[in-house]
Amino acid sequence: MKLFLLATLALTLSLSCGAADKPNIIFILADDFGWGDPHCYGHPYAQTPNLDKLAADGTRFTKFHATGVTCCPARTGLMTGKFPATFQKYPASFGFGTRVTITELLKKNGYATGHFGKWHIGTVLEPGTYGIDVIGSDQGTSGKHRQSDDGRGRDAPMYDQAISFIEKHKGEPFYVNIWDHISHHPIHPTQAVLDAFGPLELDESKFTPVMQEKFALCKKLGGDPAAHLRAFLADVKSMDAEIGRLLQKLDELGLRKNTLVVFSSDQGAAPLRDTEGADAKPRKKNKGPAGSDIDEMRLNAMGYAGPNFRGGKHTDLEGGVCVPFIARWPAKVPAGRVDDQSVISGADWLPSLCSITGISISAADFDGEDSSKALLGGVHVRTKPLFWKTSSERSDPTLLLENWKLHGSHRRNGEVTLYDLATDPGEKVNLAEKQPDVLKRLTEQLATWTATLPKTYEHGDDKGD
Repeated sequence: MKLFLLATLALTLSLSCGAADKPNIIFILADDFGWGDPHCYGHPYAQTPNLDKLAADGTRFTKFHATGVTCCPARTGLMTGKFPATFQKYPASFGFGTRVTITELLKKNGYATGHFGKWHIGTVLEPGTYGIDVIGSDQGTSGKHRQSDDGRGRDAPMYDQAISFIEKHKGEPFYVNIWDHISHHPIHPTQAVLDAFGPLELDESKFTPVMQEKFALCKKLGGDPAAHLRAFLADVKSMDAEIGRLLQKLDELGLRKNTLVVFSSDQGAAPLRDTEGADAKPRKKNKGPAGSDIDEMRLNAMGYAGPNFRGGKHTDLEGGVCVPFIARWPAKVPAGRVDDQSVISGADWLPSLCSITGISISAADFDGEDSSKALLGGVHVRTKPLFWKTSSERSDPTLLLENWKLHGSHRRNGEVTLYDLATDPGEKVNLAEKQPDVLKRLTEQLATWTATLPKTYEHGDDKGD
């Protein structure tokens, strides 16, 4: 009897310790939010005190890469650990098919799962989709001009829902996606949100020449860069305020210590128009909320790639795919740390969380790799290349391996460019002719990968966002 009681006690302790070791996980994903848009990443005018505090209490990563250059592909990598171009059917229209998701794996491992905000990963939103218990009611592609009527920002309702979910499931491990509409078009903050940000006197010299070109384009298209930047940053500040409210709730519920909170973006900052460049043609005038002009609102797309990068959304230059990534987990993720060595990817999210939560998976089934060592204070050295390609048969692929970035071309006589990101993060000096051995090696790896991809793609009604 004594031995039986001891064995029973040991089993009980083992089970309770296992449950206690499962962290709560909250993943906050901004939309079209550039590497340089938070204050803690160097923006001269951003008001993001809660993101800054999250970074001070955790680790800020400088080499995190999204898996796509538009909204659905980036979310596909995060949810499935697979590169988006490997899906023959576009997930925004058809879902993930037979691919397993991180929410399904966590649900089977005892997690309550919730998703609030933007979706864009299929047409089915019923409870249980991808193993998600609760899918918030605020869906849609870009927010559809939604505005809060209580002086808060447009994303406040999804944070209300997420906080209610957390309060309900505070006694068990939970996983929550909070996928913001901010800072996706249409950016149209209310007067209350603008007032909360305050005035802005713009000194363009505080920004890089690349951003100064964006200001110049804004002026050419009839806009005032200071006013449009203020609208953008006011929208961002309203998101930061909701993040602060969420973090405060974790403290009130006693959940801070055992909750991994991560903030990132789906891709880099959006251009002022659907195509970049000073020759962008004006759009047909349409009226937005409160009588505002849609063209005027598009000039509010004042996201910033930061001091080193060029490019943005729709491009696989670093300004389009290298995005903010901040992680906080007290006593697990080092506080006040900046990791500028680990090259990590949205495709790593699934295998990394599986490692942290003790879920067994086959690494060969995923394009990402376990980079949890970086989250927990070490340095992650990649063993797999990162690849980008849109879901179009003839789109140009890109590869990142070690410090080398290769932009391939499917066009006859199309330019192939090779950059050394260690010395040229802005991808300005093409080394294709000067590094023939590197070019050959990477070209072969890129060709091997593209040969495995679908020969045709099916998009359905969703062409991308």
